[in-house]
Amino acid sequence: MRAPLSIIEQRQAIDLATSFVGKPQDQSRPTYKPCDNYNPTKNLGCPCDKAGNSPDVGNPINIATGSKYQEEQDFSQDGLSLLRYYNSAGEVRASHNGLQWLNNYDRTISFSSSSSSNSTNNPSPPTQVTVRRPDGRELVLKKVSGTWHGDADVDDQLTEIDDGKGYVGAWTLLVADTGYTENYSANGILLSMVDHGRPLVTLSYTDGTQMSPSSGIALAAGLLWKVTDARGRSLGFDYDSMQNLVAVTLPDGGVIGYGYNPAGYLTSVSYPGGKTRQYLYDEASYSAAGSNQGKLTGIVDENGARYATFNYQADGRAISTQHGNGADLNSVSYASSGTAATVTYPLGQQATATFVAPQGTAVISNMSGNCGTACGQQYQSQTLDANGYPAAATDFNGNVTKTAYDVNGLLGQQIEASGTTSQRTTNTTWNTTLRVPLTRTVLDANGNTVSNSQWVYNSSGQTLARCEIDPTNSAASGYTCSNTGTVPAGVRRWTYTYCTAVDTTQCPIVGLMLTATGPRTDTTQTTTYSYYLTSSATSCGTPGAACYQAGDLHTITDPAGHVTTIASYDADGRVTRLTDANGLNTDTTYTPRGWVASRNVGGATSKFTYTPYGAVQTVTDPDSVTTTYGYDAAHRLVKITDAQGNYLQYTLDAASNKTAEQVYDSTGTLHKSLSRTFNPLGQLTKVMDGLSHTVFDASASNSYDSNGNLVQSADGLGIQRQQGYDALNRLVQTLDNYNGAN
Repeated sequence: MRAPLSIIEQRQAIDLATSFVGKPQDQSRPTYKPCDNYNPTKNLGCPCDKAGNSPDVGNPINIATGSKYQEEQDFSQDGLSLLRYYNSAGEVRASHNGLQWLNNYDRTISFSSSSSSNSTNNPSPPTQVTVRRPDGRELVLKKVSGTWHGDADVDDQLTEIDDGKGYVGAWTLLVADTGYTENYSANGILLSMVDHGRPLVTLSYTDGTQMSPSSGIALAAGLLWKVTDARGRSLGFDYDSMQNLVAVTLPDGGVIGYGYNPAGYLTSVSYPGGKTRQYLYDEASYSAAGSNQGKLTGIVDENGARYATFNYQADGRAISTQHGNGADLNSVSYASSGTAATVTYPLGQQATATFVAPQGTAVISNMSGNCGTACGQQYQSQTLDANGYPAAATDFNGNVTKTAYDVNGLLGQQIEASGTTSQRTTNTTWNTTLRVPLTRTVLDANGNTVSNSQWVYNSSGQTLARCEIDPTNSAASGYTCSNTGTVPAGVRRWTYTYCTAVDTTQCPIVGLMLTATGPRTDTTQTTTYSYYLTSSATSCGTPGAACYQAGDLHTITDPAGHVTTIASYDADGRVTRLTDANGLNTDTTYTPRGWVASRNVGGATSKFTYTPYGAVQTVTDPDSVTTTYGYDAAHRLVKITDAQGNYLQYTLDAASNKTAEQVYDSTGTLHKSLSRTFNPLGQLTKVMDGLSHTVFDASASNSYDSNGNLVQSADGLGIQRQQGYDALNRLVQTLDNYNGAN
């Protein structure tokens, strides 16, 4: 049973169910499923880092589903962050960030209608919940024999906490990818986040008494009001009458503002310093008729120039992404079967990906060819186990990697270059509750142990000891890693201590590292950390002022006793003065966006300016010598100019490879040049000097092997070099002048 809802939780539950009344998701969207068992909401968010079979392309598009995904960072400083996520797919739930946008605090646990009651008159315990992630994914978990389980490929661990009266008093979610623990109210509202026992942030919500700081209107209960990190710095949230998020106040008082169009889509974000980023939707030139349903088609950067363009076909699937002037253009053509897509990469290379979705999550099972540096797809084909984890993968040279995952999604064994003389086997054991490795051994093709690593943790999952054990040393063969005692010969050990409770002498926050000790036994190798125990906000932003929060790092004492002091921070938590062991001060100031504006080291000051979107524009050294940097519409560096007006010019191809470099003097006279050519895979094929003499040649059809390793090349004299690689893609042989007499 779950405890009765508080007034705030009731309002939050209503808000989750009915937010943005009058701006519903368009129910007429074309529907598309690439596989019969494809789960739309499991495939939202970034399709990245899926054990080498990620279906993301370009900026990116999930080419298995056709959904365009966009991640934007508005603020990030030492654990306190504000990120936004967009999905073009129509399954995205409503939020306060504009339709189809979510932020990194949009994390909830919701209950099926049959178990949503939580009143004392009808206490109905849930048997199924939906865990909603900030990037748009939704994971369904069911209670079986007292334990919560999702699909076999869902590794997050949900636990309900009894309130002592037979009700569910709270929930915790251990997130497999990060190791973070998320704490929720009985009604599934996010309350706090913890990193292996170290508090990260706590969240507070309106209770109906708060007023909008900007408009003065009364705010409804249940809106996210404040996010506060463990050191006391916070983000404040403000809303309009439609409950759209209109402003976020940063710890230093800077404000990020949000604007929306009448349909409820986010159209602009204004940052401290006065610059604005814009978002464009449903432009006729980039979205086919029938797809005009909140499709993000473009981004205009803070300089007022179009930075990114996204195209969609009539059924709503994204078909291309590119940056300014056509840079980084990736195009997608979908097979009518719905189980394959052909990608054209920036230099024209094409490859067809085939998909499967064994647990509802679409992954790549086969690539028709190598896509080169443009995509990073290292395998030609993969097979999956019954739980949807990779079982075997074959690269483009035919080398096989076998993997075995346990039921928790933890990699227990990996056999690389299986069946070859280069075979390498890695075996890992885990603490499955904390999801951290306990032991890891590496074996060669003959079964000999070549590496042995072990770890010890505290109850929160923080590392207490890491041991590297020499497998050839008999004295170390029976040793089990420990954070105490003396290690035998052949063992290298690192140990760490942490704050286990808050006190008034050294620990203002639980989980802070106190000491780190290195592996040498002939001398002390301990580095000690101390932290501010109180808070002060005097003249924040001025180097050396008394500005810091309890829990900010104060001193670092190295093994020789040398002390580095962080003397002051700004209100956002950035270091403004650092004093080294010799008493030398390094003072740093920042722009309103948090970029370094100046750095003074012992009286010598360097200054920095930036483009409106954050690329370094000028660097002025302590002698007032200025170097200037220029960028193209895709934000790529194309020009560097020194203080005398001499400049280096880069020419880039569509994949951002440098095809030409030219050095000019201040009068525009060319003094030096270099040119390069690349094949459609982005592999370097030729380098020519300013006189068009070839100084490097890898243009032969067999210059690169199928995995992209350089195997044959020639220098400027025509002397050829041949290189060989083992099944692990390691260079094992180099033969110079291999076709010559010597």
